[in-house]
Amino acid sequence: MDDRFTGSLAAMADHWAREAPDRPATGNAGGGGLTFGALARRSAQVANALAGTGGPVAYLGRDSAVWAALMVGANRLGVPAVPLNWRLAPGELARVLDHARPGTIVSDAAYLRALGVADEAAGENVLVLGRDLSVIGGYEAWLDGRSAVADPRPAGPGAATLLIYTSGTSGRPKAVQLTNGNIAANLASSAPWEVGPGSVVCVPSPLFHVSGTGWLFYCLGRGARSVFLTDASPEGVLRVLQDVRATHMLSVPAVVQTLVQSPAIADADLGSLKTLIYGGSPMPPAVIEAARAALGCDLVQSYGMTEACGPITFLGPEDHRRGGARLASAGRAADGVEIQIRDPESGEERPAGATGEVWMRSALLTPGYLGAETDNARAFRAGGWFRTGDAGHLDGDGYLFLTDRITDMIITGGENVYPVEVENVLAEHPDVAEAAVVGVPDPRWGETVAAIVVAKEGTGLTEPALIAFCRERLAHYKCPTRVDLVGELPRTPSGKVLKRRLRELAVPRVSGAR
Repeated sequence: MDDRFTGSLAAMADHWAREAPDRPATGNAGGGGLTFGALARRSAQVANALAGTGGPVAYLGRDSAVWAALMVGANRLGVPAVPLNWRLAPGELARVLDHARPGTIVSDAAYLRALGVADEAAGENVLVLGRDLSVIGGYEAWLDGRSAVADPRPAGPGAATLLIYTSGTSGRPKAVQLTNGNIAANLASSAPWEVGPGSVVCVPSPLFHVSGTGWLFYCLGRGARSVFLTDASPEGVLRVLQDVRATHMLSVPAVVQTLVQSPAIADADLGSLKTLIYGGSPMPPAVIEAARAALGCDLVQSYGMTEACGPITFLGPEDHRRGGARLASAGRAADGVEIQIRDPESGEERPAGATGEVWMRSALLTPGYLGAETDNARAFRAGGWFRTGDAGHLDGDGYLFLTDRITDMIITGGENVYPVEVENVLAEHPDVAEAAVVGVPDPRWGETVAAIVVAKEGTGLTEPALIAFCRERLAHYKCPTRVDLVGELPRTPSGKVLKRRLRELAVPRVSGAR
């Protein structure tokens, strides 16, 4: 990989604008998009529009072409870009904005209400707002007449390019800083696929995920086209794969399973598809075989995290062809990544086969969470090591097997949920005496959120009422899909709630709507 133009997003955009100005760069399936030449020009207009506004620029929306221009334009100025989670409830979104303090917010009109902006203020598909959420005008009008050439303001490898928010263990938003250097390391690392000029990568992940924005900047650096999916149905996915002649696709095991079970796949022409890249969890061997037969392409599993700017391990095509017990693993460390298994209490390294906490070290690793000293002290260790919070073991050949999580975090459909966030909302209900939240197995989402609640005496608390209460205050994927009303919570002699015991007692049900 030529690192002369991968030192910044702006350098990547300018390189491919010179090399292939008319080649499609990014866009949503079925919608408009930008060529590499148009992206370079539009991002320069964004930089000129942002000059003097101060602070990061944030985007609340789903249009990859808008986000790409904002992200590259902010990079030209040396200020971070923030992809906002449109699934958040208004209160949650307000806390993120209070933390990020963007100077400019660009929002799809569909999400203005979440910002507390009246619908009638829209009149456009995409709006630009100031720091105080006052509407400046439409996105196109904001850029109209701006110069398509921006003065270069080079920033070093340590400059923050992105702030991507994750849920904090305390229930407060936590911003992962990703730098020019992190992104350059991501592009420099070899991977078990070939993505380059002429490649078309279908991305179902939202832009506020590192898997969404990560593939946007990865394709930008490689000169490939990224196509973002807005219809996740099997029929919708298959239609896009054929329409754009996709060469690569991202997914999760649950979606792959529905895809290969769809009757529409029998008539689909997927001859252009080279690689299916999946993550979130290992895929059952039966689904792997069905996917290889139905899709006719290589399979790659990746395991990663926002803090590492993307994948840190790969289970490659040859591993999938070979089969066997290692299909249950997350593969081996990516180039430039060190992985060790440590005792979660002492921090001492564990031998092969012994379970402990997964620690990693790499140039991919974030310099830390913005303004979060407690979280930084908990996660980052001497020598550049990062505690992932995942539990697992390495076999003798370095394959990583993930077995559990050191933390109580729940992963449901690829989304991270910290129980304390949900517990805090449940505690606000006037009829709740105490509550605990755990993840329980779910056939569709991997895990689903279960609440175990002690009601105040004499109240008529019900499961539907509590779920509705949460859905008014939290992103729906964070809300319980089940509530068990109990007389008391199991506790240790010191009074700590026994989450493990709650998981054992919770009987999995079929998941509800999210």
